[in-house]
Amino acid sequence: MASIDLVSPNPKRAQYARVLQHQRVEAKSSLWEKQSLISAKALMLVLIAAFLYLSQALSRKQSYFNTPKEQIVWSWESIAPSPELKWTSCYDEFECARLQLPLDWLDVSNKSTVAVAVLRKNATSQENYKGPLFVNPGGPGGSGVAMVKRQWKALQIAVGENHDIIGFDPRGVGATTPSAHCWSEPRAERIWGIQKLGLVDSHPGMIYDLYAKQSLESKNCEASLGDLARFVGTASVARDMLAILEQTGYEKLRYWGLSYGTLLGGTFAAMYPERIERMVTDGNVNYSEWYNGTGIHYTDNTDHVMQAFFDLCHKSGPEKCAFYSSTPTLIQQRLEDLYLRLRKYPLQVLPSETATTSRMQDIGLSSPEIITYSDVKFAVIYSLYQPLFFFSSLATVLAALDEGDGLPFLEMSIYRGYRQPSFSCSCDSPACEDQRPGWPLDAVGNGDAATYVKCSEGDTDPSRDSLEAIENYETALREKSPMSAPVMFGIRLACAGWKSRTKWNFVGPFNQNTSYPLLFIANTADNITPLSSAIHDSSFFPGSSVLIQNSYGHTSLSCPSKCTAQHRLAYFQNGTLPVNGTICEGDMIPFGIVKEGKASDIEVSCEDDREGKMAWALRELMKLPLAGAFM
Repeated sequence: MASIDLVSPNPKRAQYARVLQHQRVEAKSSLWEKQSLISAKALMLVLIAAFLYLSQALSRKQSYFNTPKEQIVWSWESIAPSPELKWTSCYDEFECARLQLPLDWLDVSNKSTVAVAVLRKNATSQENYKGPLFVNPGGPGGSGVAMVKRQWKALQIAVGENHDIIGFDPRGVGATTPSAHCWSEPRAERIWGIQKLGLVDSHPGMIYDLYAKQSLESKNCEASLGDLARFVGTASVARDMLAILEQTGYEKLRYWGLSYGTLLGGTFAAMYPERIERMVTDGNVNYSEWYNGTGIHYTDNTDHVMQAFFDLCHKSGPEKCAFYSSTPTLIQQRLEDLYLRLRKYPLQVLPSETATTSRMQDIGLSSPEIITYSDVKFAVIYSLYQPLFFFSSLATVLAALDEGDGLPFLEMSIYRGYRQPSFSCSCDSPACEDQRPGWPLDAVGNGDAATYVKCSEGDTDPSRDSLEAIENYETALREKSPMSAPVMFGIRLACAGWKSRTKWNFVGPFNQNTSYPLLFIANTADNITPLSSAIHDSSFFPGSSVLIQNSYGHTSLSCPSKCTAQHRLAYFQNGTLPVNGTICEGDMIPFGIVKEGKASDIEVSCEDDREGKMAWALRELMKLPLAGAFM
């Protein structure tokens, strides 16, 4: 198999290595005193969403069950697929199209096609008009259509209102057809999900049960997808993006990709280096590990973000952190003690009291519930994606669990999608609200893509995902990231038993001179797409630059930074590339700790002035790392 060159001398890689080493040294001093690189400890998960080796088992799959009804109004079926990009008014203020493209780009004599759903929000300013800018929220499986539909205004402010914003649903996802789902309908998927098992360290020998269950799921998924599994890979989607671009009348691409969207962007840049006008990738997936099937460095910063929870909880004090103890070490020990108790004595929640019954019904739970170690560990590691949003509420929930009160945890779990409402087969239940067979044609993320894209690409060694290989991987991951490994393990486990391989198996070469240099953006403490991946990826593209944001969470959008926003805007507007290794401070720290000279209030308003608009946009864009990564 062709592979990516990881060892050839590269001056830029050496330069970046010096930057990274400098960061590691500086990170030894505290963040709030030195404002140096963040030493944090980080999370989990899924989401192959960017390092989105997002595991189907770990990802928050957005299915038809949790799609707000108001989103299911306008019908994509009303647009006939066309080999030309024919725009139709849709969703009141957008334009939509279904572009008919070859299923097999390597053999266009094959008459089978896909119909790619595309949505455009036209520029709201014609001054110095820049043309279309494509966005991708990550996944694999995130809906680009939904991203633009929900966040077009914030996106335009961030890149300039003189851009059209274009989002599309990749192959198999959302409103693009044919759909690629592992289950025949949402109810079948949910019934299978009810049979979930615990984390790999929840009980001795659990790895064997998990491997058997995931292998069976892989077999079922491959049987459901059939030959379609060979044509939904990253290279085919990149070629689709080129076709959409050409249909807009432009030769060169403007692009902003998050999480897995960075891999899509990097693959496009490697395949079509002469077609780049501007490209920003934020929350970068390591190209080599994705395509060589060797992924483990996506956890480089995961435990760092987890450690940040302990450090910042202590720093904030008991008034702001409900899980406070007198030292960070004691906070960590308190959490480990809670895990230990839950392993042996899962918490029982019985709706025997009127108040409890009412609160459970309010969140869609109608039966007794068990809260296990695996449930809580998953929720803790998931929170590392968005520390500004989650750390305070997580501390409150953990404090309640420590006192034997499980209701706050259940409320949080339902709200964030960790847990589904009670299931019922009666036709007054959410599962029966839509009696149409199959999956609705709508711009909704597809968590199955995390499996069929990642597991079908790169290394074709059939023993790659054998039980022995998975066992060895779990051991190595536990040694590398002991706090987060039980959750992160699911990312690799998702490929257990998978046999299909994509036909267009692009694995490089990535060393390319692009027609305009790329801008890579990375947090110092990203729980799943670490700074090391951005440095690695940038080394393949001469002239590219890495902009470092000193903050916690997945992608720079998880923490507002006016500095990062100004650099990103300048790049899209006039091509100004920040110097390699430029460091921008995040504007906030979790638990409301105030950075010197920074405001701690994340609730901002949309003012008429440019600065007020940008502040509002950054607040809105904080939602994207979750909307993209977890669909």
